[in-house]
Amino acid sequence: MNIRFSPEAARREMTPVDNLFFLEYMPDADGMFVKVYLYGLMQCYHPSLSDADVGEALGLTDAQIRCAFVYWQAKGLVRIRGDEPLTVEYLLTEQPAVTTATPVKYRRFMESLGALLSPRSLDMRETKAMYDCIELYGLEEGAVLALVAYCIELKGKRVSTNYILTVAQEWSEQGVKTQEAAEQYVADYRMQKHGAAEVLRRWNKRRPPTVDEMAMYDRWTNELGFDAETVLAVCARMTDVASPTFAILDDRLSELKKRKVTDVAQMALADEKNAQDREFARLVYARLGKIGAPDKTTVAQLRMFHEEKNISCEAILLAADECASAERPLGLLKKLLSDWADAHIETEEQAKAALITPKAQPAKKKKKNPALLYEQKPISEEDFNNLIVNLSEDL
Repeated sequence: MNIRFSPEAARREMTPVDNLFFLEYMPDADGMFVKVYLYGLMQCYHPSLSDADVGEALGLTDAQIRCAFVYWQAKGLVRIRGDEPLTVEYLLTEQPAVTTATPVKYRRFMESLGALLSPRSLDMRETKAMYDCIELYGLEEGAVLALVAYCIELKGKRVSTNYILTVAQEWSEQGVKTQEAAEQYVADYRMQKHGAAEVLRRWNKRRPPTVDEMAMYDRWTNELGFDAETVLAVCARMTDVASPTFAILDDRLSELKKRKVTDVAQMALADEKNAQDREFARLVYARLGKIGAPDKTTVAQLRMFHEEKNISCEAILLAADECASAERPLGLLKKLLSDWADAHIETEEQAKAALITPKAQPAKKKKKNPALLYEQKPISEEDFNNLIVNLSEDL
């Protein structure tokens, strides 16, 4: 059974507010905080109005509403039970103890601190520890907020105040007391923890990464899909480079991406495939009668003829046997495989047929003797007669 006032009737009802709220809590509170508290109190007393959105009703953002309830939680009037969605329980209004009151000068600081730690609230001992960061160790309020955010990043929202005090002491001893110095300290820490810094450490380079290097690393992990383990695994394979750089590493990773190799497991499979390709290239070299190991280019070209042009290994070996007696067997092999690829010759049977059937050659034109290409002078009959010698004369 669910019995309650209708929303229309509830609008005409009254919301009781303890006078202690007006006397002890409202005078020091921000007006926006008071509006949030009273509107939420009305919803507690009249569930039929609880569906109304506080932000829309009061013209406030979710962040402002959250900040208000963090403030009232610090005052002991509410308890935040969850963040998503924001869940708040109202507590009984009680006389605040003098020792728990927030000093006026730290009011804004504690509100900001409460927003950082929400939904967690600080007890008296923990609150005093936050004051000690300022009064004992000399940190600015902005520096303490940066310090707490830094500690939360390291340890989570349940970080102990003892740990926060330890870090505050370290910062104080190092002169990190202003908000600017604290933000720079945190930025330096994040830079040192960046994956690009780990790459530099792998190469024994003792310097922080540049902005461009970090951007390049972020592209590898975000756009190309490599994880940190894979990037470092590729670094370990760069022993053939005397001075490794991010540009060279980028080329290696881009090549792996083209081959759809993006993690360590796939790299292991690719290594096995590369070993098979190199072994096949050595076998081709042996068929060609070449001495020595095949270079990377030759291995890649043979892989291309096999995987992209679909020429079988048997057909490639047959072509190697055919080219073995040539003056430049490797060059002739690549030319023959290229011709087969253009003719879509893929199997060993097709290759044998192609070798048996010679290509039709165009008829060669008979060359003229260049000695006969002189200019000829026409001879008249008279000239011809003058050339006749009477051999009977003078006999």
